[in-house]
Amino acid sequence: MNRLHQSLSVGTLIHLQPISQSSEGGFDVQLIGYMPGESLLASQPINNTTAVKLVAGMVYQARIVSGDSTYAFETEIMRVCEQPYQYMHLRFPAGIQGVTLRRAQRTQLTGSQLVLNMQDGSSMLSVTMLDISPLGACLVAEQPLGTVGDFFCIDVRHKSTADTLTFPCTIRHINKASVKETEPVYYHGVEFSKLDASALNFITHFIRDSVAQQRTA
Repeated sequence: MNRLHQSLSVGTLIHLQPISQSSEGGFDVQLIGYMPGESLLASQPINNTTAVKLVAGMVYQARIVSGDSTYAFETEIMRVCEQPYQYMHLRFPAGIQGVTLRRAQRTQLTGSQLVLNMQDGSSMLSVTMLDISPLGACLVAEQPLGTVGDFFCIDVRHKSTADTLTFPCTIRHINKASVKETEPVYYHGVEFSKLDASALNFITHFIRDSVAQQRTA
């Protein structure tokens, strides 16, 4: 739990997925404070596009991503508050359950190892992948791909497969940098979610082969 405590800072995004299959889909909240052993204080959903109804007693699988680690635990809404602003109390985790802590090997990409496409309305965006792990990746683009919490999919092609793979992504953080004074670029830390078996197998084998090549280079 100590490592989890280190990841509990104001502004941390927590993804909540209902335990009940008949409930609404998952959503993100933002941590605004906590009392160890008592409750997590969280904002109401920041991407509540489906108007999720928050009810005390609802049980959720919570997930926090910190670097290459993912912490998962069960929690429930203890109380929904409207005053002095909208927020809610979530039960403080008694322990980390399910996928407790995952360390994912991350590999740097060079050149055009992967070809990425992202559809934005009628135009196609040029996106570069700087590194990749089974949990997520760093995407670089000349313009923002969205805001923190936004969900999108990228299509990935590689010479090792004739199929186009789809990587569902959620933006977890964005950093802006300037290559030249007039040419800013945006670095997006994205988390993969609901990868199908072919995409996950591809990432696993891609990382394994890349590490092997680096060791023999």
